[in-house]
Amino acid sequence: MKLASSRSLLCLLLAASALLAPAARADITENFSFTLGGGSGTIIPDNDPTGLSDTRTLSSFIGSITSVKVTLTIAGGFNGDLYAFLLHTNVNDPSGLTDGFAVLLNRVGRTGSTPDGYADSGFTTVTFDGSALNDIHTYQTVTNPGGGALIGGVWAVDGRETDPALVTTSDPRTALLSSFNGLDASGDWTLFIVDNAQFGQGTLVSWSLQITGIPEPGTLAAGVGLLGTLACTVARRRRAPR
Repeated sequence: MKLASSRSLLCLLLAASALLAPAARADITENFSFTLGGGSGTIIPDNDPTGLSDTRTLSSFIGSITSVKVTLTIAGGFNGDLYAFLLHTNVNDPSGLTDGFAVLLNRVGRTGSTPDGYADSGFTTVTFDGSALNDIHTYQTVTNPGGGALIGGVWAVDGRETDPALVTTSDPRTALLSSFNGLDASGDWTLFIVDNAQFGQGTLVSWSLQITGIPEPGTLAAGVGLLGTLACTVARRRRAPR
């Protein structure tokens, strides 16, 4: 009798939790990783405006994004040539007016006096984070001041929407990761990379997304409700006469 009563109580508690879950939702985090070319990567066309585009269609529990982190691994090339952005189509707005857009790289190191940008070759697991303090565009002022080494670590995106042929350090940073906040995480995510000058061909090896946000209404409640249903079923079966 005690066992049956305990299971009945658990059943009621889980059912009540399912009703309350939408009002007490907490952020969840989902991770997505993409490897290109079977692990060997895909070449970024040299000095070619068509660039390299990689689109992934995601199915996510997150209905309202609160933060996005992006990680890239690029082998070889000339870092100062690269322009890269991340685009996410807002599935709740077919007009495209509220799509998210962030410029990850825009000719890093390029200024009025150094038009070629930084000559370093490649990025090894460089992560772009909206809370990071250091701008990737000027990374040599923070690390690797002599050049020549692979760049990794956590950085703020370049964010400059300026034409890559004209961009300089002083341009405003407006295309940030915060543009994805509030959007549904499900849908298409596109990474686009262009090599804007001759020589130094690079390869996109992999990229990944870490998306944090508020779950879709009812997502957690459905999960808790399922647990409640299972518990009730078990309780009924144990009470049933044989």
